[in-house]
Amino acid sequence: MISNNNRAVIGKLANRNIKFNGTRNIFILITIILSVSLLGVMSLTQSAREQKIKRQLDMVQHVMYEDVNEEQIEKLKASDEIDFLTLAKFGKSFKIQAKMIHPIYFEKDTKNIKTPAIIQGSYPEKLNEIAVYKPMLKLFHNVKNIGDTIRIKFLDGREEEFNISGFIEGNENSNVFQVLFSKEYSESGEQLKDVPYTVLCKIKNADRMSENEFLDTVRRIGRYAGIERKNINPHNAFANSLSLSKQNALFIIGLSIGILFVSILVVYNVFYISVLENIQRFGQLRTIGTSKKQIRVIVRREGKIMFSKGTPVGLLISWIISYLINPDGWSWRYTIILSLIVAIAEYITIIISIRKPAKIASSISPVEASRFSGNKHNGVKETKNLHRKLSPYSMAQISLKRNKNKSFLTLVSLGVGGVLFIMGSTLIVSTSLEEYSRQGLYEFGEYIISFDYNTVQTMDKGVTGVQLDNPIDKELIQEINELPEVNKVIEFHRTSVKFDYKDAINVGDHFSAFTKEDIDTINKTLAEGRFDYNEMIKNDEILIVYNKVAEEIYGWKFEIGDKVNFRYFDGKKEVEKSFKIAGSIEKPSNVTHHSGWFLLPAEKLELLFPDLNTIDTLVVSINDFETEGDIAESKIHSLIDKNPLLGMHTLRQNLIEDKESFNLLYKSIIGLSGFVILFSLINLVNTIITNIISRKKEFAMLQSIGLSNKQLVKLIQFEGLSLSFGNLIITLIFGSTLGYGLIRILQHVGATYLHYRFPIYYFMVYIIIIIIVPLIVSSILVRLFQKESLVSRLRHVD
Repeated sequence: MISNNNRAVIGKLANRNIKFNGTRNIFILITIILSVSLLGVMSLTQSAREQKIKRQLDMVQHVMYEDVNEEQIEKLKASDEIDFLTLAKFGKSFKIQAKMIHPIYFEKDTKNIKTPAIIQGSYPEKLNEIAVYKPMLKLFHNVKNIGDTIRIKFLDGREEEFNISGFIEGNENSNVFQVLFSKEYSESGEQLKDVPYTVLCKIKNADRMSENEFLDTVRRIGRYAGIERKNINPHNAFANSLSLSKQNALFIIGLSIGILFVSILVVYNVFYISVLENIQRFGQLRTIGTSKKQIRVIVRREGKIMFSKGTPVGLLISWIISYLINPDGWSWRYTIILSLIVAIAEYITIIISIRKPAKIASSISPVEASRFSGNKHNGVKETKNLHRKLSPYSMAQISLKRNKNKSFLTLVSLGVGGVLFIMGSTLIVSTSLEEYSRQGLYEFGEYIISFDYNTVQTMDKGVTGVQLDNPIDKELIQEINELPEVNKVIEFHRTSVKFDYKDAINVGDHFSAFTKEDIDTINKTLAEGRFDYNEMIKNDEILIVYNKVAEEIYGWKFEIGDKVNFRYFDGKKEVEKSFKIAGSIEKPSNVTHHSGWFLLPAEKLELLFPDLNTIDTLVVSINDFETEGDIAESKIHSLIDKNPLLGMHTLRQNLIEDKESFNLLYKSIIGLSGFVILFSLINLVNTIITNIISRKKEFAMLQSIGLSNKQLVKLIQFEGLSLSFGNLIITLIFGSTLGYGLIRILQHVGATYLHYRFPIYYFMVYIIIIIIVPLIVSSILVRLFQKESLVSRLRHVD
């Protein structure tokens, strides 16, 4: 006789039930391990990413104070709010064989501010010593090792000779190379002696500040030192790290809730089926004195034991995967904290999942349990037909109807996985990678021809200086247009100007042109003010583009109605002129893709620069980019290579870079969907297996009165397929609806490269998986089932 307060016996009974239900335990363990590992990988990977960023940011300056003089440097050194500072200089960048070269100087000891590290050789000390990226030596003839002499032609045309003292750490495939000069050269060398110092600073206790507090602090320090706001350059990544990313947090939380919900469905269904199978056993326990509460405790204890076995395995898997994904961000502290959170969430999931099954197990009296058959008839009406045609299909339908709860839970679990899969695959097939890559000037064509970077930098008057003898002339445009592969050539007009407004004095920017055809676009994107095309020409009016950027840099915005003073070279003489601000544009459009801050009518630009060819960029559109792109690219290159002042960028290269980024996103979406589908399939397989095991005697009776082995297989397969087809209907209706809604929402927030398409091929693969799994599982289990004799199965006790 079991004593009602004997906890040890309750524990033993729970352990015996676990040993008795081996198949059920496997499914529960797999579900718990999958759930815990997926939650762990998501949270730990995100944490590792943030920790990696934090560690990287610990080695960068918090702020750069640019264009400073000796007096300002001394004031910064005297500030109690600055923890550490170091001096640097940045010379004018230039190109050598399409590689960007940055002349720089950093002090030798920059403590915890990471600067280019010398990986071989020594830091340059003498006037003629430099340290370079080793891959950069490929740009020079017969220069291979430390100690070799290298001749560099700078942006101003000067050619100087240096000895290589060391190699800087750098990416082998980088397109940007830094050249580190000595302190002596920074003070007396031609390329750096006239360059003002930049001060790199670490702010005390910056990591404890909010983003706004940090920005207020660095600006206040700058004001105290007499540094203009435009020369105060906070490290944006560090500033952003001071505020939690709500979007990332909400995304992780939303996914976690979804995973836990699916886990609840699966675990609940497995326990629910297990309880129905063991009702008679629980009734026997009630008969010998076990209370309702103790029955509930037994079921809950089983869940807790399964939790204790599955959770450590799931956490270990998540640790290994997370470490392999991002070893640089690994932190035992955050790993332990997040693992505890995941474990607690999974424990709550298990408790919620088994609550209802435990209640069912405890609610049935010993008498009811003795008569329990394992099949519920709730809601199934008695038929008036005394004679019914029985077939494997009709019998499968009868079985599903008398087990509505079980069937419903399996359908819901499968449906959630299917809907998430269809939503994810909808996002994939609805994304036009080419349209994504075509954002900006590539919207108009596949090839962008513009002035060479070095050329523009060397010109005293910037873009306008090149346009005095503009290589983008009518002859070049005609030659490109005459190529048989070319559809059209689009011209963009822009000139260099300098402006004065408030405390921004002699700042360089551009006048960009728009035409009458662009009026509707501007009206749709106008944030403030209003404009009239002809009035703008008559009254010297301009539009401001991206006013918020000005506010970020200077602390003020261009105000509607104010005047801005400009100085520019019109091709013959220097001109000073004021323009009134008519309005401002914040949203990007085809008008703003190639603009500076200032936008004005094309006719006005012609009036301001009457003797100047103001074209600075061409966009070339090809008839058939897929088939003729390579041929056209070769021909266009042969035309522009004749003139060293021109360079070209291609859509093809842009597509390659964007494809790499999207491939990672696609793999993440499919991987997550696959996990959820796996949860669902576990539930489906468990339902099929438990149906066969629990109805062993029923099937034997049917076979004893004439049911063939072939018909038995069909009966069981029809039951599984009925669930599969029900799931496919749910997936098709809700998956396509929610997928369409997702695309529409993303389009509304600016993802214009998305166009809804139903993922027919993904859905076909899903159909095959959902149909094949029950067929295979049913066939295998029935064959195993048939190895036992009919008489033995008829004697089977439920």
